[in-house]
Parts: sequence; C-alpha cells; structure tokens
Amino acid sequence: MSNPSISRPEALDRFTRGLPAVSATKLVAGMQKVTSAVMAHGAVVVTRHDEPAMVLMSIDRYLALEQAAEPDLNALTKQFDDMFARMQGDEAAEAMERTFAMSPADLGKAAVRAAAGKTARK
Repeated sequence: MSNPSISRPEALDRFTRGLPAVSATKLVAGMQKVTSAVMAHGAVVVTRHDEPAMVLMSIDRYLALEQAAEPDLNALTKQFDDMFARMQGDEAAEAMERTFAMSPADLGKAAVRAAAGKTARK
C-alpha cells in the first residue's frame, strides 16, 4: 500500500465495505452469477479463506480508475503556458523590479506574509 498512515485491515474495510463478496471457489463455480453481480454493483470482492483477496470490477469502472490516474497533459501544458505568459508580462517585470529594490528586511517580511497567505489558503 502506498499510504502508510492507514493499515491494510483498515483499508480493506474502508474500500470494500458495501461490495458483494464471493469466495474463489464460488467464483470458479458460478462465473455467470458473479458477472451479474459485477455488472449490478460495479465490483465484487473475491475472498480466499474468508479474507478479501482481490476485486473483480467492470471494464467501465476499471477505465474510470485508469483515466483518473493519468495526468491530462493537454491541461497541464495549457496551465504551464498560461503561467509562463503571466510571468512575461509588464506587470510581472515591474513586480520583479520592486522585489530587487527591496531591502533584505522588507524582502523577509514580504516572504513571511506570502508564506502565511499560502498556509491560510490550504
């Protein structure tokens, strides 16, 4: 698991709660019924020795998970281009001139204010 703050048993309970469960033995014997359950619920927990072992999911659910994990490179490119354009404008150049003209003490105070503002926005 990638998140060390949540234990495996907690994660199993949290993420499988409400999903129908089927043993691996029943899965082999009753694939038609399991397929119907997957289509009805989006996923089914497959158990082995009464412990969750895997999740069988519909292709739509799988694709949604895969797409959510992929970065949208076009959106990221647009964000970067927009930010770069803002940095090239007259306003940004004037702000940098003002910044370099500041005394070290004033620059430190401005940095503290900016950091406090970022913390408040989180």
